[in-house]
Amino acid sequence: MFFYEGYLCPVCKQKFQESEDIVACPDCGAPHHRECWKLEGRCRFTEDHGTSRQWKRPEEPSSSQQHTNPTTHNSNYSKQVHTCSRCGKENPEFAEFCSRCGMTKQAPDWSSAPGQNRQNPPHYGGPTNNRGYGEYTPFHVPIMDPFGGVAHDEKIEEIPAEDLVTYVGPNSAYYLPRFYKMSRNSTHVSWNWVAFFFTPYWLLYRKNYLAGGILLFLSLLSTMINSYVYNTFILPHLDMTTDAAMFQSFSALMGSGQFSIFFQIVGLLFFINLLVQIIFGLIGNSLYKRTAIKRIRNISKKMRMERVYCDPTQDNSTVAEYRRELSAQGGVSLVLVAVASGIVWFGQMLYQALLLYK
Repeated sequence: MFFYEGYLCPVCKQKFQESEDIVACPDCGAPHHRECWKLEGRCRFTEDHGTSRQWKRPEEPSSSQQHTNPTTHNSNYSKQVHTCSRCGKENPEFAEFCSRCGMTKQAPDWSSAPGQNRQNPPHYGGPTNNRGYGEYTPFHVPIMDPFGGVAHDEKIEEIPAEDLVTYVGPNSAYYLPRFYKMSRNSTHVSWNWVAFFFTPYWLLYRKNYLAGGILLFLSLLSTMINSYVYNTFILPHLDMTTDAAMFQSFSALMGSGQFSIFFQIVGLLFFINLLVQIIFGLIGNSLYKRTAIKRIRNISKKMRMERVYCDPTQDNSTVAEYRRELSAQGGVSLVLVAVASGIVWFGQMLYQALLLYK
């Protein structure tokens, strides 16, 4: 039976035919002809989204379909979910992709659905008239590939790409191609702007605790030294009455050469900080790759799952536990970034208070 049999396109008011290309609104599920969707530019019922008037699938789309209503047939299945083995996200049982990480999964046997006796699932339409992702999306393929174009069965330094995607978590589509390219070319250089501008915070965000903690401490120490030199040896000799007077007195102070050593200290600290940022901008991705691979190997060894990479017969519950462990130890941590920012702020405030008290 055709899944949308008996339903009318809200744009052209024509009944759907099995051979037609049909899409469904991702918000309310209302079916449209693809051309009608393009013509309208949106769901015909957009203004009703989120209200009591929002489109809902009728229980009886037509009198001739009362005994074959797809809602009735799938009522039991609509309550069932499938847990993604990579990220743990619960998805509808017949979804072809995980809605969080995009992992492709094998759909179950549709012929086992209650009251059904068919070999293929209902036709959902889609760009290629194949089976679609689900009723509530007008597209067949995931919006983003978390592998960033890297083959799903590829290995990077003997670690499956799928494990790295699970470990990296957010923005894996950025990191995985760079990991693959560095491994293939045997290089450690790959520029990362975030690592350059926010070095210690990026390291902590990506759970590189040791390097992030050390650089955060050095950054705070550098800030304190700068503040001490400025407040003790430079600021007292500046005329702060007006901006012009301040710049004039500052120029005179630099020209006198009396405090050149202090300006050299400030300049040296600036260039050291800049050099550290450039270094981590260049090797940050390589450092993150090494950390990820090391932790994945440790997790695999700890869980005695050395064969999980090549043995598809592994117990699904064991593989799911392995994936959850990768996701827990990997991913990102906004909490660490917030804590680090709080430590820096508190340290600066405390130091300024001690200077003023002195």
